[in-house]
Amino acid sequence: MKKYIHPTIEAYLVRAAFSLLLILAACVLPFAFGQRQTRAPSSNKNPNIVCNQGWQPGADMPSAGVRMVGVFDGQFYAMGGRSMDGVGNDFTHPFGYDPRANTWTIRLVTFPDNQVSDMACAVLTDSGTSYIYCVGGSAGGQTIATDRVFRYNPLTEIIETIASPWPGDSDGMTLPGGFTVFNNKLYILGGFRINTAMTNTIWEFTPTTNVWVQKKAVLPVARGYIPTAAVGNFIYTGGGSAWDGTTLVDTNDSFRYDPIADVITTIPNIPRATGETQGFSYQFPELLPEQLAMMFVMGGGRTPPNPSHEIDVYDPFSNGWSGGGGGFITPRRNFATASDGGCLAFGCTSYIWLAGGYGSDGTPLSSTEVSCQGPTPTPTATPTATPTPTLTPSPTARPIPTPRSRPTPRPRL
Repeated sequence: MKKYIHPTIEAYLVRAAFSLLLILAACVLPFAFGQRQTRAPSSNKNPNIVCNQGWQPGADMPSAGVRMVGVFDGQFYAMGGRSMDGVGNDFTHPFGYDPRANTWTIRLVTFPDNQVSDMACAVLTDSGTSYIYCVGGSAGGQTIATDRVFRYNPLTEIIETIASPWPGDSDGMTLPGGFTVFNNKLYILGGFRINTAMTNTIWEFTPTTNVWVQKKAVLPVARGYIPTAAVGNFIYTGGGSAWDGTTLVDTNDSFRYDPIADVITTIPNIPRATGETQGFSYQFPELLPEQLAMMFVMGGGRTPPNPSHEIDVYDPFSNGWSGGGGGFITPRRNFATASDGGCLAFGCTSYIWLAGGYGSDGTPLSSTEVSCQGPTPTPTATPTATPTPTLTPSPTARPIPTPRSRPTPRPRL
């Protein structure tokens, strides 16, 4: 007997299947506006943005930069880092990228110290205001680390040092490992005891109270520089760096941490070994949004043939990885990257950004790359419009990997 599906549900299922065939594409920004010192509205609500398939180069950063952290808070920010290795090259200000104007700005505020490489940074909310919190870090050419915590408000251009140092750096030489936000709490998984060993602890930080808690669960293996993302009710990892006694080594260990039950389990390993990069959650516009957020792991790694430009996507719904055929333009590691989180509805536009890092030959990069997913509307002609610089597609741009196939979801009655 043929099963009956309501016509409306059937139409949504068709649209969902079609949406899965879409790939993330780089965007051309047709209309720009002046630089602002305030947070820009989320770019997925701008109806004038046109997306094209593939990654595209954005405006170069004001300086080459490595070991920065990418954060999205209305705009794309590159926090901390340095222009090159060695003493005296540490950045003293955040960088902000305006996706509509395709411009970088050196922000006015100054970091509290120069120990700003390899920090853990993420957006947390305190009393209704969002801040970029940053934890730990080290200075170029040094083998010591700081336990300092500060928060940055891009709206007011104010940085405040938080009087709750990270206990994970009690030895004064440990850099934070993987990091992500779950339920407005910052989690740090593992860490790198500089040129000595990796750690396996898990720490939880709560804003407002500014309290750190060491969780009972530990990573099954000690790792640092772990790509990490919160998806749904869990925190996932894909890869990370081990220490072989002499140098960092990429791995493909992958885990799922339950921050509520405080339990960690293994998931299928990421298909390639990687580390020294970030992960983030990304949402595809589908019929059942709670099933469709995924973890993206962006390039990275130093063990040959790394660094890579590959993008690997973990799908919690199918408990599997996809990727390998798609990636961004220039292979790199220790670069800043972030997304606006993706879309929850059909017809919206969303973005992924990356900037800086070490290239394949170890040279610090200043290049920016942008990719977007969304509709391609026909812009309305405006006779008085002044042309502005747009992103130029690269002939070597590669698409984001299409997520692996999913079982057709059952309609909810």
